[in-house]
Amino acid sequence: MDSTYQNILTDSNGIVINPMENTTCPSLIWDENVTENVSRSSVMVEAYAEKIYEIYLPRVLSSSKYVRIIMYIFGYSGNLLAFMLWIRKPMLHSSGCYLAALAMSDLAFLILDLLYSLHTEWGINALNAPILCETFTILYLTTQYTSPLLTLGFTTERYIAIKFPLKRRIYCTPKRAITMVIFLAFLSLALCGIQGYFWTYDKKLKECVRRIDKLEIWESWTWSTEMVMFLAVPVMILALNMLVISEIRKSRKIALKLHRILFKTTATTTMLLAVSFFLILTTLPVSIAYALNYSFPPGKIHNSLLDINEDPIWRAHLSYYEARTIIYNVGLTHYVMNFYIYLVAGDRFRKDVLIMLRCKKSARNLSRIHTRSETTKMESFCSSDTF
Repeated sequence: MDSTYQNILTDSNGIVINPMENTTCPSLIWDENVTENVSRSSVMVEAYAEKIYEIYLPRVLSSSKYVRIIMYIFGYSGNLLAFMLWIRKPMLHSSGCYLAALAMSDLAFLILDLLYSLHTEWGINALNAPILCETFTILYLTTQYTSPLLTLGFTTERYIAIKFPLKRRIYCTPKRAITMVIFLAFLSLALCGIQGYFWTYDKKLKECVRRIDKLEIWESWTWSTEMVMFLAVPVMILALNMLVISEIRKSRKIALKLHRILFKTTATTTMLLAVSFFLILTTLPVSIAYALNYSFPPGKIHNSLLDINEDPIWRAHLSYYEARTIIYNVGLTHYVMNFYIYLVAGDRFRKDVLIMLRCKKSARNLSRIHTRSETTKMESFCSSDTF
């Protein structure tokens, strides 16, 4: 074996590290002779796996870095503009409170993800420091969990507004929305707070590592919470969306029977449905890909890296890892694209963006183009929020 990789596979005492089957991100099974320097061995084995990915999947890894840069460019500007618009008085109704919080949460995630990318993909030592190590993990996961929870929040509110229109003025208010946003943020923080205990800064290694004696607890807790947030919650959002669409269809039938003008879905409902469906389409595939992790474990370490090409287990794992990386990068777009969905689905939002950018003439022209025909307002069937 090449001396470079031999160094990776041995610690300072010359003990050979032997990661066996069934590794998961990575929970490792160690050689019986490895009884000390376990934390150091964990870091070295992860480094070995990363080297294999660098050798066999260079295009995927390099493209991932540059795709992220593009997402940061569009995500920072889009989420910042969205937040600035939603906190303005005309837009700060109950749905606007959720969307302003979502924009801020997504922006915070993208900022933290930049640090994560610099540390893991660009080789810049951005997170290996006491306190920062533990704090970063908590905040990074909290912002990830907050996004689907906020989407579930405004989807539930939209269902209430359409299904129970007379109760809309009770349950769908800015004050109640702000209370729910704060509750959901603290719920996410509570679920992720324990991660600060699982991760620690190793002074000898000068690395941010998981506590080796808590690997099983960390794996069980993280797996459970992520399956809830990224699988169960999107499924709940999907079910609520189906109910919203069903209620809209019923409302149209009732409107026609009463011989009124054809019922039209408000821009608010269309926009919120688009945002929630986009989150579902980008989140569920990622959850499914990570759920298959156990089915495609890495193979055993060979005396030569060239033997990996002939190992069916390693070939399957590398193909899975490549597909998972692509799916994950696509999944990240739901932290970026909401602002652009608002632009497409919301006439009022488009005009307010142009006004904010001091393009009042363009806004007036856009208003003429998108002038709506007069329709009968049916408050009993839909929310009065329009943008």
